[in-house]
Amino acid sequence: MSDFFYTLYKGISQLVMPVGITIIGLILAGLLIALKKRKAGLICLVTAVVWLWMWSTPVWSDFVRSKLESAYPYRSPGAYPRADAIVVLGGGIRGFAGPDFPHIDLNRAADREFFAAQLFRAHKSARIILSGGADPLHRTGVAASGMKIFLINLGIPSANILLETRSRNTAENRDEVSKMMQELKGRKILLVTSALHMKRSVLLFSNTGLLIIPAPSDFEVVPAPASIYRLLPDAEALENSSRACREIIGISLYHLGFY
Repeated sequence: MSDFFYTLYKGISQLVMPVGITIIGLILAGLLIALKKRKAGLICLVTAVVWLWMWSTPVWSDFVRSKLESAYPYRSPGAYPRADAIVVLGGGIRGFAGPDFPHIDLNRAADREFFAAQLFRAHKSARIILSGGADPLHRTGVAASGMKIFLINLGIPSANILLETRSRNTAENRDEVSKMMQELKGRKILLVTSALHMKRSVLLFSNTGLLIIPAPSDFEVVPAPASIYRLLPDAEALENSSRACREIIGISLYHLGFY
């Protein structure tokens, strides 16, 4: 995928996210009202506001994310079989971002590397493949390099870590990892990524000929007591819902044959 099409894909993806749909709805409502079609415009306006409210509530955010996370429940590291490689998909660690930002930055998905380290210590594979390149939309370095630094700090020997540094999204993770596994003459992999991202990842990797063993980490949704506040808009809930929406869009595109 060229940088142009990658940027275009990212832009279109943002437009069909909850905030993007809301903005489109508000623009359409304004146009309808300006054209004296006030009833249609008001309906469009109310729909846009309700849509954004729904995706902004903690109760909806937890519901959507739990549906995705429940596809592959948590298992302890010792419960997994041995594999030819532990494959960790990027997304949890920002790579080197230049002299002003010389350190790696861990985000919520850094659980992926932590769980991979646990699998390694449980002797599930002697090889860890870190998959993640540089995002051309941001001036950050190769994600896999940052992931390696973190794993080394967790006590994993550098000699047991292999880097895949070209991919920028999950589809490219799949393509590049498949090439590496062919060169390594391995077939069985423990696929490590966030529970929210696992369903889409398994779908994309399913047509590679590799034997995929999902090893989800980074489970986010925990039971919460009922509260009226969970029905009120919350910025963090909207961000979480948007990430779930991105997964739903990716899964839908896969079923439509785009991957």
